[in-house]
Order: sequence, then structure tokens, then C-alpha cells
Amino acid sequence: MTLNATMSSLASSTLHGSRRQALKTGGMALLGAASFLATGRAVRAAAAWPAHPVRFVVPFPPASAPDVLIRLVSEHLARQWGQAVVVDNRPGGSGVIGMNHILSSPADGYTLGFVQGSAISVAPSLIRGVGYDFERDFVPITLAAAAPFMLAVPADSPYRTLADLIADARRRPEGVEVADNGRGTAPHLAAALLGLKADVRFLHVHYTGGAQQLQATLGGQTRMMVETYNVIAGAVQGGRLRVLASMGDRVEPGLEAFALARDTVPGAVAHGLFAVIAKKGVDAAVLARVQRDMGAALRDPAVLARSRELGVYPRPGTPAKLAQVIAEDQRTWQGVLNALHIVPE
Repeated sequence: MTLNATMSSLASSTLHGSRRQALKTGGMALLGAASFLATGRAVRAAAAWPAHPVRFVVPFPPASAPDVLIRLVSEHLARQWGQAVVVDNRPGGSGVIGMNHILSSPADGYTLGFVQGSAISVAPSLIRGVGYDFERDFVPITLAAAAPFMLAVPADSPYRTLADLIADARRRPEGVEVADNGRGTAPHLAAALLGLKADVRFLHVHYTGGAQQLQATLGGQTRMMVETYNVIAGAVQGGRLRVLASMGDRVEPGLEAFALARDTVPGAVAHGLFAVIAKKGVDAAVLARVQRDMGAALRDPAVLARSRELGVYPRPGTPAKLAQVIAEDQRTWQGVLNALHIVPE
């Protein structure tokens, strides 16, 4: 190759290289600009949130204790956000109907969930074909509240303490009859957990709801029932029912008169849990605001006072804390389901 040809080739190579570098640099700049613009839009959208009403999907019937609580909180949030906060009741299917509705909604921060812990921790192991996986499909925002399960007997029962009931259960190979509100429900699993921890047998009698199990226990068809305090408060205060113990992990305000089951049976701790969640994909800044404002609403003195009347105790916290609670709940209830030989159906 001649010197002129070599120089021409080098010049051409340099020119093409420069063009390639310019195109590459320009492309990166365009991508960077697009990313910056997208980020800017997301930041502005989060800052403007909420620009229209926010909806809480609630898998409970109207007037239930958790429904009343979220409506109280919604009033507080509506004032804080300057937008209406709508409670959308989607009961049924152990919370699965509500969970699937959240999953089918846009991940835009305008549809949130106020759901029972069992819909996350129990339903997927109990109901075949549940269409969601919590870790894959949802994000935790905050634990909202806990309702300890109470162990109650008729006022004329010979059991004066939980230790009395456990001692009698050990003498009865057929088991002590315990009422709950359905196979695989939280009260059923709470009673089963107590039996496993105490190493005694219970004969679980399933009813269709709290009112039915209350009547069965008062009528002598069962020796004990397991429910949250809001279900039994009237009968306790009226002198027809007596609480042996609370399955709470601590003494809650208003429940100071009741012993903790775990002091008699270590590990006998069970709550109905209520959590605020969102579909995965909601902007992190929106999630942070919901968590912050939800915590403030749950700590409001009026909300605290009313929630205690309902037997539901606010426990706002971080998303990480809720994730930890869910993981612990899943381990506990899966162990109980395995011991009861309950499989999805």
C-alpha cells in the first residue's frame, strides 16, 4: 500500500470512528435526557399525589370493627390530603376477593388495601387457585392494628383460669369442645395453636360466624370460644361470658383485667392483624407518604379511643416491620395448618 493510500485509510478510519463516537455519545445523552425527564415526571407526580380521590379496598363487610377503623382513619387522611378517601368493601373468600381486586387495579397509588393478615399469611395455603403471591405482587406499607384473640367461657363454667381448662383437657382424651367461626379461619387456627403449645387436644366445632359460636358457647354446646374482644364484649360486660385469657403479646388498654395466655402456655400468642398494602409498582415517594400519614392518623387520640372500644389496637410502623410480621405470621400459621393436615382445596 502506498503512503497516500495509507494516509487516506487512516483518515477515513478516524472519521468513521469519530462519527461512531459522536453517535454513541449523542445516544447516551438522549437516553440520559429521557431518563431525567421520566424521573422528573415521576417526582412531580408523587409531589402532586393525590390529585384525585384515593380508594381503600377493604375485604370486610360494612360496620365490622376493621371497617369502622379504616373509615375513622379515612376521615383523618381526607383532611390531610385534601381529597376524598373512599372505602370500597369487597368481603368474601377469606379476603381473597379483595386482594385480587387490588391486584387488578392500576399501580398508581390511588388504590390501596386495608386487609387482614390472614389473607396474606393463610389464604394462599388454604384456598386452591389463589391468584396472588404477596412478595411477588404487593408491597407492605404499614401494620395498621392488631386484635388479640380472647379465650372465653360461660360465666358458670367450672374453669376459673386457663390452667383449669388445660388441666381438664388433659383428662379428656376426646378433647374439650372449642367453638370457632369456621375451618381454617383465624379463630380456629388460634385455638389450634393454643392446643399445640399446651400439648392438649381440642375438639374444634365450626360455626358460620361469631354470633353463632357465641350462642353455642352460652348454650353449653361448647366449653370455650375463641374470638376478638369486640365480638364478645357485650356478653362479658353483661355477665354471661367470662374471659380466661387474652392471646395478645402484651396487655392492651382496656384489657388489663385479663391474664395473658402466654403466661400459662408459652407461645400461645395470636392476633387478628390488619395491614395497609399496595400493588407492586407504586411510586416509592407515594408509599412513604401513605405510611407517614397513616401512622399519624392511627395515633390520633380520637382514633385511638374509638379503636380501643372496637377491640382493635393501632400499631403503625415501617414497611420493614410489616414485612417481618408477615414472615413470622406465615411461619406460625403454616406450622399450624401442617399439624392439622389442612391443605388447599
